[in-house]
Amino acid sequence: MIPTHSPRRLWWLLVVGAACYFTSFVFYPGLFLAVGTNHYGVWFLDSFAILASNDALALGRDPFAINHLDYFNRPHIYSHWWLHLRDLGLTRADNIRVGFVIVAGFFVTAVAGLRPRTPRELLWYLAVLCSSPILLAMNRANNDLVVFMLLAPVVPCLLSEHRAVRLVPVGLVAVAAGLKFYPALAGLILLAGASVREVRWRVGLAVLALVVVGYNVAPDLGRISGYLPKAEGLMTFGAANGFEAIGLSNRVAHGVALALGAIGVVAYGRAKIFSTWIIRAEDRAIWWSFVLGAVLVTGCFFAGTNYAYRWVFALWMAPLLWRLPLEATAPVAVRRFAGLTSVLLMVSLWADPLAGVVLTNLAGHVPGDVIMRSADRYFAFEQPLVWAFFICLLGFLTHFVREGLRSWRGQA
Repeated sequence: MIPTHSPRRLWWLLVVGAACYFTSFVFYPGLFLAVGTNHYGVWFLDSFAILASNDALALGRDPFAINHLDYFNRPHIYSHWWLHLRDLGLTRADNIRVGFVIVAGFFVTAVAGLRPRTPRELLWYLAVLCSSPILLAMNRANNDLVVFMLLAPVVPCLLSEHRAVRLVPVGLVAVAAGLKFYPALAGLILLAGASVREVRWRVGLAVLALVVVGYNVAPDLGRISGYLPKAEGLMTFGAANGFEAIGLSNRVAHGVALALGAIGVVAYGRAKIFSTWIIRAEDRAIWWSFVLGAVLVTGCFFAGTNYAYRWVFALWMAPLLWRLPLEATAPVAVRRFAGLTSVLLMVSLWADPLAGVVLTNLAGHVPGDVIMRSADRYFAFEQPLVWAFFICLLGFLTHFVREGLRSWRGQA
C-alpha cells in the first residue's frame, strides 16, 4: 500500500490535478475570462501565426510583412528557422495537431521536472503550473513552450557523468537562440560545473556557436524590428514599465532601469548575504534549474517589455523557492531572502490575472474609460512589487556568477 504522502502519489496528484484543470478549459472556454485571460474563440493562435507565415512564403509572399493569412494579420516576428516547417508539409490546416503536440509536450516536460515531497509543496507547484500566464501560453501554443522543451535537458545534461553529454547544452542553447533570440541568455548556466578546464571549453564553444547562430539570424532582426508588437498593460512585464507609467520616454525609462539593475548587481557583489551559503551536492539540480529560469526571465525583464508567456520559465524556479526557505542548514538570511522571493513570484504570476477578472466583471456596469484608467493605475501600482522580485533574482544570479568566475579563475 502506497503511503498517503509518498512522492509517487503526490506526483500523480500533480499530474492529474493540473491535467483536469487545463482540460476544463477545453470543455468550457468561458472559464478563460474567469482567470483573467482571453481565448478569442480560437485555439493555438500563436502556432497558427507561424504556420500562416509558412503558407505566405509558399505562395511567394514576404512572410516578414503584414500577413492576411493570419487571424490578426501578424507578420513573422521570429527567425527564418521557423519558416522551414513548410518543408515538413505543415500548413495552417495542421494547426490543431501542431498546437496539441506543442502543448502536450510542454505539459509532460513540465510535470516531469516537478517532484513534490509534501502536500504543501504539491499545492505550491499547482499554483505556479496552473497560473494564468502559463495557461495563456498553452492556450495560444506560444513558441516559448518549444524553447522550454528544448532547454529542459540542459541541467540534466550538465549533471551527467559523461563529458560528451555535458557538452550537449552548448548545442541546445545555440538552437534555442536561433529560434527566438533571447535564449542566448541561457548560456550563463554553462558556468556551472567543478572542472575549470571543462567549463572554459564549454563556454568557449558556446560563444563560437552563438556567434555563428547570430550571424545567421541577424538579418531577421532587421526585418522584424519594425513589426515587433508593443507589449503593454496587464499580463506583461518589463523593467521600463513603471518608469514609462510616470511619464518617462521609452529610451530614458530603459536607461534608468538598466542603471538600477547595474547598481543592484554591484551591491550584491559586495554584500555578505550569500557568503556562507553552500549548495549541497543533492541540491545542485534545483539550484542550476533555478538559475536557468531566473536568467531567462531577468534578462527579458531588463531587455524590454514581454508578454506573460515568459513566465513558463518560473517552473524551473519553483522547486528552489519552495525548499530553500525551509532548509534548516541554510543561513537564516538566505532562507528569508528566498521566502520573500517566493511570495513575490506568486504576486508576479497572479496579480494581473486577478485584476483582469475584476475589471472584466465591471464591464457593462462602469464606463469603459474608467475601467481603462483603473487598469493603468493598478498596473503602475504593482510595478514596485514586480521590480522587487527581479531585484531578488539579481541577488541569486550575482551569487551564481561570482562563484562561477571564482571556479573559472581556479580559486577555491
